[in-house]
Amino acid sequence: MTRHALIIDDDPDFRELISGLLSAHGFDCTQSEGLQDIACNPACLETDLILVDYELGDFTGDDVLGYLRERNVEAGIILMSACHNDDMQAMVARGKRSGLEMLGQLGKPFDIMHLASLLAELDKQRNPLSLDELDDALTERQLHLVYQPKIDLASGRLSGAEALVRWQHPLRGMVMPNQFIALAERSNRIEALTWQVIEHGFRQQGQWQSQGLHLDLALNLSPQLLRTRDMLKTLDTLASQHHVDPHSITLELTESCGIDCLTYARHLLNAIRDRGYRLALDDFGTGFSSMMQLYNLPFDELKIDQCFVGRSDSHPEARAITRTIVELGQRLNLAVVDEGIETAEQRDYLCDTRCNIGQGYLFARPMPVSDFNAWSRCPPSAVNALSQRHVSAVH
Repeated sequence: MTRHALIIDDDPDFRELISGLLSAHGFDCTQSEGLQDIACNPACLETDLILVDYELGDFTGDDVLGYLRERNVEAGIILMSACHNDDMQAMVARGKRSGLEMLGQLGKPFDIMHLASLLAELDKQRNPLSLDELDDALTERQLHLVYQPKIDLASGRLSGAEALVRWQHPLRGMVMPNQFIALAERSNRIEALTWQVIEHGFRQQGQWQSQGLHLDLALNLSPQLLRTRDMLKTLDTLASQHHVDPHSITLELTESCGIDCLTYARHLLNAIRDRGYRLALDDFGTGFSSMMQLYNLPFDELKIDQCFVGRSDSHPEARAITRTIVELGQRLNLAVVDEGIETAEQRDYLCDTRCNIGQGYLFARPMPVSDFNAWSRCPPSAVNALSQRHVSAVH
């Protein structure tokens, strides 16, 4: 079966070179000079593989990746560039976090064997997960949590953690949420999956509290769980079983997911808040019903989507949107969390806006609980800089 590839590079000789190599691997190749070409012919994005050069004349690879995000492209993506390897890795990581299927980076000049390994990764990812595999994961409890620290931006204090689900597949290795959450939602397994996540999180929170480590733990709550008749009863049972204080738990609902019945949701979420849980509206600014949900539902916290935070040090528009959301949260007496902080400049800007909490790769990546515990005892310089900033402000 012929596969299709799109090569986006402003060097025609390099496009021909890549095209020849991909043809040897069974790809039918289309060539493009840059963003203008693909914007005028979006049908070319219906492909299996896209290779993007980072330097494209008037535009950059970031511009192209942004367009691919807007088009919800599902192709595997390889980023090509002659720039520093660390910079390339950061760009690939940003693409992954935004939902793109980033296969990796290819340097210039490149190793042919490395290209072959990236194509093998595409073959691996094009073998979709089956429902039987997901059922096995739930039955055999192959899901586990990793934890990303949340930092008080005013003091540099570790204030909490967000729990993120991972699937340790016996054959495929580590499977990320963007590869299986949609399958769980389509197959009505998302309720069982979410309850496993909450149970894992409650168990860990109970252990931390017994060890004297008092943190706010954020857990993602699927809106589909709001349709479960015994939701409150199950939540009460798990909290009691693991000796968890609800005041130490924040439940996050994704803004872009949509909630069917706001009146019933408001009733249920108020009952959850009455038990002491905090409620956060996640990925704020990316959905179509932001203000309606914010107006109708009893949230305690806003989480600014990382697509704004991650560009706040280089794009005036992103800075303006970020500051506006922080000010909105302040006017509504909501805590504001910025996720996706990657640079000291972003951190310092968010401190200046008086945002409450920050999380991101600048401070720490999501990590297993043993690494999280070690990190909490010796946080990095990016966190210590906030403590020093706080001391200077006091004096």
